[in-house]
Amino acid sequence: MAKLNREESQARTRGLLIEAARREIVKKGFATASIRDIAEAAGFSLGAIYSNFPDKEAILLELIQQHQAEERTRIEENLARAQGDADVAMAGIEAWAETVNSDPDLGVLAIELQLHALRSPAFAKVYNESNRKHRRALGTMIAHLFELFGKKVPGEPSEIASGLAALSRGLALSPTGGDDDRGGRIVLTFLKALIEAAPSVDKAKKSRGKTGE
Repeated sequence: MAKLNREESQARTRGLLIEAARREIVKKGFATASIRDIAEAAGFSLGAIYSNFPDKEAILLELIQQHQAEERTRIEENLARAQGDADVAMAGIEAWAETVNSDPDLGVLAIELQLHALRSPAFAKVYNESNRKHRRALGTMIAHLFELFGKKVPGEPSEIASGLAALSRGLALSPTGGDDDRGGRIVLTFLKALIEAAPSVDKAKKSRGKTGE
């Protein structure tokens, strides 16, 4: 195995710490899992943690932000691959939906971070801003999907994104009975229903024209 350079070694250490934090917090809860627990689970000293992260909040924020970035990238790629074809775009969204709750730990972590945000105003400021940016980005993609179907978005796209995300988190914590794709299918069902029920862009324009007469 080739020797890692300094940047590669640091990236590997950060990755191992993040994964250890994920496991410890899912197992014990955010308040109970200590920095020492995370360091020991990752096989490092406390110094390794503090040379990479100021606290365990920062570790979890990076984990969630990485997941959010990966989610946006996958959806963006599916929409771009469609090249304006609504059916191809929806097929890509369906493929993404199958993986929505493939990692139930992320649902647990999201709830843990939300609870911590309610108790820590300083953490909430950073955490909520990160979520707002993510929802705005997802809202832009949702608006694009509606546009491909010739439909008008029935409300603020970022709010629709927030609602679907909340539904996904709740489903991630509910018993699946071995049906791991159920959560994604339900989220997709709601999204399709919104698109189907939304007025077409042409009808919306005509309605505004009549109102202005």
